[in-house]
Amino acid sequence: MKFSVELVIPGLITAGAAIGCGLARRHQARRLAHLLNAQSSSIAELHELQATVAQQLGGGSFKEHVKLSAEVICNEPLIAPWSGESCVAYRQTITNLLEVRKESTYTDSEGRSHTEINWERRDETLSELERRCDFKLRQGANSISFTSAGAEMELETVFNTVDPPQLINSLTSRSLGVRRTEDIFRASGMVFVLAECNDANGELCLEIPSEGGTFVVHRGNEEDFNQAIRSWRRIWSASAIALAGTSLIFFLLAIM
Repeated sequence: MKFSVELVIPGLITAGAAIGCGLARRHQARRLAHLLNAQSSSIAELHELQATVAQQLGGGSFKEHVKLSAEVICNEPLIAPWSGESCVAYRQTITNLLEVRKESTYTDSEGRSHTEINWERRDETLSELERRCDFKLRQGANSISFTSAGAEMELETVFNTVDPPQLINSLTSRSLGVRRTEDIFRASGMVFVLAECNDANGELCLEIPSEGGTFVVHRGNEEDFNQAIRSWRRIWSASAIALAGTSLIFFLLAIM
């Protein structure tokens, strides 16, 4: 029986990728479970429930995993420096756009050695800055504080430009320019929130779950978020199966 190391290596790579897809699928399954298990509430109901719990058990005793849709309200929003947009979160990224010289040597049918030179595209992140501020969510006359630290926030790109190269080209690399992008979460509009509601700091607040769980601010409604999770779960499942099958083929060919 012949054993081919050349086929084992890609088999191991695809097996690792299959495991990664499986873990990603499990992550989406957990997100879906957190969504389905969270209590659907209104802000008015949360204030009433907290008052009842505080009366019976004292302040700081209320804690509930909740989901709700509300309007973002921020009296002192951030101003994204490059775009000038009002927001509750922004991220700035500076990326060096590079081409890197790659040499490969091969032997032709006549036994002669040749060197082939190619330039491969490679982007290098030079810096990344993210800032957030806390805000409130409002439903009619009722509002609740939202602590943004740790939340998954769907940022949108509002600034994207490429500046001239800042680095001097070398024999092994050359710069194509420097890209600057700015992504924000606007300080207005309707959102769907999945979070923990508690009064640990003396005020009713939505924040990251203290015992783990999904903490997200989603542009859209619960149905949109639900469908997005289910779609990604199907994608990761199909990818894991396909990669596992490919890995098995490599291993079978390696021992044939």
